[in-house]
Amino acid sequence: MRLRGKQSDGFSLLELLVSLTVMLMITGSALAVLSRAVQMWTGQQIQAEMHAGLRSTFELMTQEIGQAGALNFAPQTLPVAVFANPLPQVVNVGPTTNIFVGEQLTIDTGSTQENVLVTAIISNRITAIFTKSHPAGARVVAQGVFPQGVLSSSTATSLKLFGDINADGTLVYVQYDCDTGAGTLRRSVTTIAPGVTTRNASQVLLRNLVANPAGTPCFQYGTGVAVTVGANTYTFVPSVGVSLTLQTSKRDPQTGAFVTMTKSFSNLTPRNVLAGLAMAQSTPATTNRLQSTPPGVPMGP
Repeated sequence: MRLRGKQSDGFSLLELLVSLTVMLMITGSALAVLSRAVQMWTGQQIQAEMHAGLRSTFELMTQEIGQAGALNFAPQTLPVAVFANPLPQVVNVGPTTNIFVGEQLTIDTGSTQENVLVTAIISNRITAIFTKSHPAGARVVAQGVFPQGVLSSSTATSLKLFGDINADGTLVYVQYDCDTGAGTLRRSVTTIAPGVTTRNASQVLLRNLVANPAGTPCFQYGTGVAVTVGANTYTFVPSVGVSLTLQTSKRDPQTGAFVTMTKSFSNLTPRNVLAGLAMAQSTPATTNRLQSTPPGVPMGP
């Protein structure tokens, strides 16, 4: 006698089709949720990058505007004695790296201290009138600020400033150019030196720059204060405002639109310029601490 084997149970075709349908529905829902999450993450990343670019740019501008007009001169000494003379003398003062024509230098200390105006520079020698005699080793310093550290020739699209911007003893000229047509904010930095009248090539700080809401200019300035001190008239720029609007380079995956972000600072203070204004308005005015603008500033293209 042959025994019949036990028949195994299995899925019917209908059950298999139902199972596949349910699985596809679950998978589709999961993929839809994942797709939305990816779109949200992508949109957030685009905006985060835009925000980071604006933040770093404003940090740089805040620091440089705050330092505008700073004068930092490392004290040095006369290598040889100088004798009083009512006529201009050519005197060796050692390194003249940060000395410029028109600068006021304070020579010596005590009763023999005097301020001299530099009228020419040749190598390590300056031309000036010394009304007092000074021994070899007498102290030579430059003191004060640049009243026009933020240049009054700055415009709504071009911010121009100079001074010891990085507090490293080097005078530099800095220019920011806002061009919403090209969609860029550019910055150039040029060391101030005799004979240098052309600024260095600028670098792009921000791209995808667009016009500010309501037509607000990129750069705004506090009302200039003109003060005449002796034979000189200085125009002090007491504050700087900055407004920049960026647009994302790609459309937001969720909305399909470009996203814009505006960041503004309305009252960035050039503290050295304000110190110079206080000196100019004091009674009597502290004229020997108000340094003239170095030759060649502002610099052309």
